[in-house]
Amino acid sequence: MKSKILLSVLVFITIIFAFGFSGDRTETMTVNNVVFKFEATNGNGNNIWLDNFSVGARYDNDLTISSFSLRDRNYLIPGVSSTSVSPIVTIFNIGRIASSGATVTLTDQGAYTSTKSIGSVTSGYTANITFDPVTFNLNTSKNLKVYITWATDQNHGNDTLSQATVFLAGVQKKILFEAHTSTTCGPCASQNPALDAFIQSHFDSCIAIKYHVWWPALGDPMYALNIPQARVRTQYNSVSAVPCLMVDGVLQQVSGYTTLSNLLNPFNARRALGSPIGISVVDTRLPGDTIKATITINVVAAPPSNVDYRLRINAIERKITYSSPPGSNGETIFYDVFRRAYPSSDGIPINYSTPGTYTVEYKYKRESAWIDSMMYTTVFIQDEFNHEVINCARGRNYYADEKIIQPVVTDNSVEPKFSTVSGEYPLLIGNGLQVETMETPVPPPGWSIINADSNFTFWQYIYSAVNGPTFPGSRSIRINYYSYTENIGTIDALKTKVFNNINPTDTIKFDYAYAPRTGYTDRLVLKVSTNGGATFPYTVFDKSGTNLATAPATTSSFVPTAGQWGTFAISYAMATSVNPQGTFTPLVYELSQNYPNPFNPVTSIRYQIAKSGFVILKVYDVLGKEITTLVNEEMNAGSHDVTFDASNIPSGVYFYKITSDAYTETRKMLLIK
Repeated sequence: MKSKILLSVLVFITIIFAFGFSGDRTETMTVNNVVFKFEATNGNGNNIWLDNFSVGARYDNDLTISSFSLRDRNYLIPGVSSTSVSPIVTIFNIGRIASSGATVTLTDQGAYTSTKSIGSVTSGYTANITFDPVTFNLNTSKNLKVYITWATDQNHGNDTLSQATVFLAGVQKKILFEAHTSTTCGPCASQNPALDAFIQSHFDSCIAIKYHVWWPALGDPMYALNIPQARVRTQYNSVSAVPCLMVDGVLQQVSGYTTLSNLLNPFNARRALGSPIGISVVDTRLPGDTIKATITINVVAAPPSNVDYRLRINAIERKITYSSPPGSNGETIFYDVFRRAYPSSDGIPINYSTPGTYTVEYKYKRESAWIDSMMYTTVFIQDEFNHEVINCARGRNYYADEKIIQPVVTDNSVEPKFSTVSGEYPLLIGNGLQVETMETPVPPPGWSIINADSNFTFWQYIYSAVNGPTFPGSRSIRINYYSYTENIGTIDALKTKVFNNINPTDTIKFDYAYAPRTGYTDRLVLKVSTNGGATFPYTVFDKSGTNLATAPATTSSFVPTAGQWGTFAISYAMATSVNPQGTFTPLVYELSQNYPNPFNPVTSIRYQIAKSGFVILKVYDVLGKEITTLVNEEMNAGSHDVTFDASNIPSGVYFYKITSDAYTETRKMLLIK
């Protein structure tokens, strides 16, 4: 007994000295130098998704500035010496309740000031505020400051953004037209000729790629030759209908190609912007059906500091002609058809921060289905954060159908190796609730990737509204183990920035999603360091295979839908406590998403309660009618699971609601029979 008491006293004293004292948020102890590390073990099973990592206590009233439309460095086209722009700021309500009565101000040290009302912003949502125009002269920096004024805001540590902003001389852009089409799409047959004519008339400045998709019906032979990459790029561009055109990765036009302004206006809007980078590509035919793309990248001005540029290399077939329609829409001639992306759909990370000329050589094999005389390479540089295409080029500079004549030479050059760097985005949310919504490139601001085998391509964020449930957004991190066939069993890690001012009662929380693949086992672990990342002695999350699953098993590459996420939460004190039994008593209440979801007819619901008390858990239909009571009794503090058997009710959407003490929460589930 005495030894146990002595151990408890020593642990308590250790915690006191580790935490220190602070009066920032409470009159209790706080701790600094905390780092978290996600460790993922590759089993080549399926994709693991992460989103909305947070540490801290959430205030009722808390607005923050999450983004600003102007970067620190922006670019004008040659010959332009000034510009007038209307900056846009995004306000994020990370508080628990809707905001009201706040304003936001943009100022340039008093030389320019614009104040706008924010209006009401629902908890967890954002609002875009447009300021009055401000004029920038070439090479003249402005010290801009954006700040929120709100009398009831409880956390002023995230109310202000300051940025030195300048417009530099750039190069003239070429514009990337990424069209999505299908031989089974009737409207595509009537719209594509107008698009092809526009591309031909702007061939020197418009670079085209045509991706063939799998709807409205299967059967497109060009889609069938490269299904995985066609799907990835279609999802990346958030395309859900054809015909559809993505201009420079940021402007979307659905159909309407026969109206000239629908093509000309976005084209001209993008041509009016300068680029810090010029790019060109020359194709050379080598022995053995090999094509060497020599890519010249000319950095004329330093790129913005907060970018994640990817060089994307694509094999394109200029013209494919069928003797009879290969699909149901009657088309027989197809231009600028996408064949393959190299080295993958992820592209090659590049980091050219110093002006100068850089050369990249890449070789690829012409596949048997490709007509050699029609093949050429298209390259473009794209920012993974906002999908903006910085510049692009093609290896074919004429639109006619002549054969490409290239000398056959011997080449023994070695393809270059690339790597990524730690995230550079400024942290905009801090103190109180510190949150990373994964809306930035990978790695997020101040975070870093630790790779056992220097393979960075499987850590990615994905667009297309793939987002966890805790905070709204359009991006999340994907660990692409489905396609990662090399180095099975290696552990790769994503390490957070250093967190300070953590209260022991603060909550560590994140969203995750995973669907198992039979015969394969992946693993996800979260560890905690209390010495700035030197060591990670605490493991607070460790799941693998079916235990990690939040969605039913599948043989396809897993992309979670809204109901296929799990949320993990634990208090900092419990995460770093000494517990010989290896169990945790949560200091927070939480109702998890049922699993599996959708389900038929049985599903499991997990919940956790912070202290012992009476718990009620009921199921309702969409009209609010009570279906059944799953829990109605005193429960001990901790995590609990309950099974819901829906054998006797029809398919449809249902809701389950928990009530315990002052806590109540409702989630949705889908029954499909």
